[in-house]
Amino acid sequence: MNNPPEMLPADRQRFLKEHLMSEIAAERDAPRPRRRLVWLIASPLAVGALAAVTVVAVPDRDHGGAAPAGAAPSASSTPSASPTPSATPLPGPTDPAGMLARAAKAAASSPDPGARATQFVYRREIQDGARETKHERKSWFPVDGRSGGLILDPTMGNGRNPWPAKLADSPGAPRTASFDAPTYEFVASLPTDPQQLLQRLLSFDRAKRVSGTLMTPKLYNQFAFDDVQMIFQNIAAPPAVAGALMEAAAKIPGTSVVADEADAAGRHGVAVVGTNGTMRVALVFDRTTGAFLGVREVLLSDLPPAGPDGLPPTGDPSPGAGNGKGYDYASAILTSTIVDGLEAEATN
Repeated sequence: MNNPPEMLPADRQRFLKEHLMSEIAAERDAPRPRRRLVWLIASPLAVGALAAVTVVAVPDRDHGGAAPAGAAPSASSTPSASPTPSATPLPGPTDPAGMLARAAKAAASSPDPGARATQFVYRREIQDGARETKHERKSWFPVDGRSGGLILDPTMGNGRNPWPAKLADSPGAPRTASFDAPTYEFVASLPTDPQQLLQRLLSFDRAKRVSGTLMTPKLYNQFAFDDVQMIFQNIAAPPAVAGALMEAAAKIPGTSVVADEADAAGRHGVAVVGTNGTMRVALVFDRTTGAFLGVREVLLSDLPPAGPDGLPPTGDPSPGAGNGKGYDYASAILTSTIVDGLEAEATN
């Protein structure tokens, strides 16, 4: 099989694998081909898919067994927004922006888990596509970023892989959390006002991520959306910040909101859609609870031309995802919660 074209970008999941593999390459038998974003970013944090809009526990019925391909558990057990006192509930919004606003409000009102620095964000998910067979993955990400985490993924190495500490006290390692080295603690410190958060995202200096390429407004916008994706997929966010991130993402120039996208488990939700250069990226959220369901990425070359908004068609245009042969990729978060230690899991 030929290696992918050099200009083809890595989705946030595959950035995680590439980053991890570079740090444990000596233990790998066959390193996978490296792929880059078109703007030649050397991502400081490889992103897997650890996030939920709210950090909540989801029923883990098989508790470690293979996830069903079709009907996955709900991504959140958090109650939806309080019902109206009327005997006949008012209908929910049908326009994409209204759906997202309602979902963001529900996410922001979910209980805060109050994560401690010594704890971990645990998640269990399905991943599909990106030239890999559909599989289940578990991960433990340190809340403070100063201790190592763990990834259990049958497509990586021997299936059991360390997650290097982002803020480790070692030569060359960053010691201050930021969008370049994000942690759950850092995300928890972000503004909960969507407009203020948008300004933080757009004003952060990401020029050092680019090698020999002039930063443009379009690149700044794409980097901002890329960081939002990374947070939802990998870091997670406390409820109030999660709700603000959803709304801020929809305000980043070059993004749009669509009413219907599906995750790797076939669950449908409202999505914020953007591009990262050569991929259409959809962040999918539960319409009622605001829980992050997963991501769907599709090569722009697999899609019809972009519309007036600069974005390709909506819906489910993923010819490669699901067959393990193409570059298209999808994930589905089945469980996301705060735990006390590595390999500790949700019990409800």
